[in-house]
Amino acid sequence: MKIDKRSTIPLYAQLKELLSERIADGTWQRGEQIPSELALCEELDLSRPTVRQAIAELVNEGLLIIHKGRGTFVASEPERIDLKSYSAFYFSILSARSITDFPLDSIEQVPADPELDRVFGAGSDQGVGYWQINYTLDLDGLPYAACRVHIPMIMFPELGPDLRAGKRMVDITANKYAYLPQKAQSSLIQRPSAREEAQQLDISRGTPILIHNSRLISRSGAICESVTALLRPDMLILSFEGGRS
Repeated sequence: MKIDKRSTIPLYAQLKELLSERIADGTWQRGEQIPSELALCEELDLSRPTVRQAIAELVNEGLLIIHKGRGTFVASEPERIDLKSYSAFYFSILSARSITDFPLDSIEQVPADPELDRVFGAGSDQGVGYWQINYTLDLDGLPYAACRVHIPMIMFPELGPDLRAGKRMVDITANKYAYLPQKAQSSLIQRPSAREEAQQLDISRGTPILIHNSRLISRSGAICESVTALLRPDMLILSFEGGRS
């Protein structure tokens, strides 16, 4: 690919594609320094802001990395977090043995609304409210999962205060056997991140993310928990276990 100044495609986008191709075809190996901004400007007859924008976007996407005072390098293969025994229950609060596994960002009571009532199969005229719990998982301060959980208040009326008080999950779920998750309906999809999602995961808008959705079904047959988790695929390995009886 060459830079075409007559094209309707922005110059920075063309340069970004060109740099990506040079990395993909092995022109620049992982860990290798790429030419300086000035060298790229001279080679391709581009302005400094154009080159800088292309490099900045590739840095945000994790393909390049800037070492202050040394230059810009092709990023090494990142170390990935292995989510072992990944399943529909992985991000569930009610399935957790210990709440210490989930550094909670917020716990709030939200009123019934048509969308949540549809998820849980409840009529909006029932006035059912929900606990909304947000938590983020990170590695060395870099988020790899942003999770939002909804649980019906009618099943766990004291869940919010109990979590804030630091109660053990074994105590919170005592005598709630019929409301605990037994099976799940789940999906895992990939799509470009929206603005808010990108902010939550500290990535550029439009960067591909995985979206984990689960509806957890209690032993009584009612949906007891809904989970949505935004995941960074560049930081994760999802490990599944299975077998046949």
